[in-house]
Amino acid sequence: MEKAQQGARQPPKLSLVSASDIAARIKIDRAEIERKVKALENKREPYQKRWKAIRDYQLPYIGQFDNLDDESNAADRKDIKIYEGCAWESNQIFASGVMSGLTPPSRKWFRLNFSDEELSDNSDLGKLLDQRIDIVNDVLEKSNFYTAVHSCYLELAFGQAPLGIFPDSRYGVHFVPYTVGSYMMENGPDGSIQTFARRYRMSARQLVDKFGEQNVPFNIRQELENGPGFKQDHKVIWYVEPNRHGIPGQLGSYNLPYLSVYYVEGSDKEEFLYVGGFYEWPVPVARYLVCGSDSYGKGPGWFAEGDSKSLQLMQKDLLTMVELSVKPPMGAAANQGVKGINLVPGGKTFMQSPDSVKPLFQVGGNLQHLQEAIVNIQARIKRSYSADLFMMLDQMEDKTMTAREVLERNQEKMTQLGPVVQRMQFEFLGRIIERVYNILDRSRVFPEPDDPELMETLANQEIKIEYISPLAQAQKMSGLVNIEQAIGFIAQSAQFNPGILDKVNWNEAVNRYFELVGAPAAIKLSDDEFNEIQARKQQQAQEQQQLMQAQQLAQTAAPAAQAAKNATEAARDGNPALTAMMGMDDLGYGG
Repeated sequence: MEKAQQGARQPPKLSLVSASDIAARIKIDRAEIERKVKALENKREPYQKRWKAIRDYQLPYIGQFDNLDDESNAADRKDIKIYEGCAWESNQIFASGVMSGLTPPSRKWFRLNFSDEELSDNSDLGKLLDQRIDIVNDVLEKSNFYTAVHSCYLELAFGQAPLGIFPDSRYGVHFVPYTVGSYMMENGPDGSIQTFARRYRMSARQLVDKFGEQNVPFNIRQELENGPGFKQDHKVIWYVEPNRHGIPGQLGSYNLPYLSVYYVEGSDKEEFLYVGGFYEWPVPVARYLVCGSDSYGKGPGWFAEGDSKSLQLMQKDLLTMVELSVKPPMGAAANQGVKGINLVPGGKTFMQSPDSVKPLFQVGGNLQHLQEAIVNIQARIKRSYSADLFMMLDQMEDKTMTAREVLERNQEKMTQLGPVVQRMQFEFLGRIIERVYNILDRSRVFPEPDDPELMETLANQEIKIEYISPLAQAQKMSGLVNIEQAIGFIAQSAQFNPGILDKVNWNEAVNRYFELVGAPAAIKLSDDEFNEIQARKQQQAQEQQQLMQAQQLAQTAAPAAQAAKNATEAARDGNPALTAMMGMDDLGYGG
C-alpha cells in the first residue's frame, strides 16, 4: 500500500526496517540515481535560461531556481525589470479562464461511463457510477485540488505544470503543485512523462516529522538534539521512475509499478530517507505545447517573450519622455553653480540679470505615437496568452446577446483552444481523475452495492472519463446543433405530413442528446425500462379500447332488445300482422 507520509499531511509510522535497509535489499544504487538526476539537470539547463527570462520580464513572482538569490533573498522584489504588467495580468486572465472553463469548482466537469455501450443502458450501474462521481467531486472540493490546479494553470505560461497527488488521511487526497525551476523530468517511450525529480529544502525538524528519526542521517539527528532544528535547511532529492527493482505482486510499496525514493543531498551514499512506490503515476504534468519528443513544453510566456521585452523598453522610454517633459534638464549661468537653483514648485532663485535658468532642450518625441505602439504590443501579448478570447464577452459592444449567441462565442473560443484543451484532458485531468478514483477505491471510500453481481460487473469493466466542462461542451456544440436542427426540421415537416415522424429513431436521438449535454444517468431510463413502460402503456390503451367497444356494443344492443320486447307484447295482445310475422300462429298463440 502507498504510504500516507508521501503527502505533506501525515508523519510515517515507525518501522523496524529503515529505508536504507530496504534499498540495500532490493539493490537500489544511490550513485546511479544521482547520475540520473545530474543528467536530468544537464538536460534542463537550456530551458532554465528561457524560464528565467520569462520570469524577469513577464511573471516575476512565479518560479524558484537553484541559485543563491532565490534561496537567500526569497522576499526581495523580482519585478525590477518590469515597467508594465500586461503579461502578468494576461496570465491571470488565462488561468482564471481555464479554471472556469475546464475545471469549474461550481459545477461538475467530468463524469464516468462504461466503455461497453450495452452496459451504459443499465440504470443500476449508471446510478452506481453517478454515486461514485459524487464522492470523487466531494473529495476534490474538500481537498486543496482547486487551489492547487489554479497554481498549475498559472505555471502553464512556462510550458508545463506538474501536480503531485498523494493519499491523505483527513481529506482522502492531497495535491502539491511544483513551481518552475524546482523540478526535472523526462519522457517515457510513449511520449508521456515517466521520470520526475525534484530538489527542495527542509529543516531538520521537518525531515524527522516526515520521514521518522530512524531514517534521517546522524548529523540531522544531532542538530535536532542540540537545538530546535530550524536553523539550517538541507537539500532533499525526490526521484520517481518506473520500478525496475521490485517484484510485481509481492508485498511492500517498493514493489509497486513506480519507484519513489528520497535522500538528503550530500549525505552518505547508502542513506535514504524513504524507499517506496506508487500504483499509478503520481505527478501528472500539464503541458501547453510539445514539439516532437521534447519533455518540456512551450507556453504563452515563450510566445510573448519578444513582445514583453519590447514593451518594457517602450514603457521605460515613455516614462522617460514624460519625466523629461515635466522635469527637463536645466541650464544656468556658471555663478549659479555656487548659489544653487531652486527647482521646487513655488521656489525662488535670486540671480543677477541678464542671467536666467531655462531648459537645455525641448523634448521632441511624439508621445501619442509611442502610446499607440505600446497598445499594439499589449494586444499581441494578450493574444499570446489567449486573454482576448476569455475577455471576449466583456469586450463586446453589444451586451444584449441571447443564450444561443453566448454559446456560439464559447464555441469560437473552443475552436482556438481545442488542441490545448485536448492535451490537458488527456495528459493531465484524465490522470488526476484516475489516480484520485483509485486512491479512494483502495481506501474503500466507495460504498459497495447490495447486489454482488453489480460489484463483479463493475470490477471487470473498463470505465472511461467523459468531460462535461463548459469548454468541453462547447466543443460538442456542433453535435447538439445538428440534432436540434434535424428535430426542428422534422417538427415543421410533420405539420404537412405527420407520417414523417416515423422517420426518426426517437430513442437514439434522446440518448445521443443526453450524452452530449452530460446529463446524469439517474434522470434517463434505459432502453429496456423505456420499452417496458411503452409496452405497458400500449397494453393499457388496448384494454381501454376493448372496454369502450364493449360499452358501445351494450349501448347499441339495449334499444334492439327493448324493440323486440315491445313487439312480443304487442303480438300477445292480438295484433294479427305481428302475430303472423313472428310466427305466433304456428306456436299456438293465435285465436
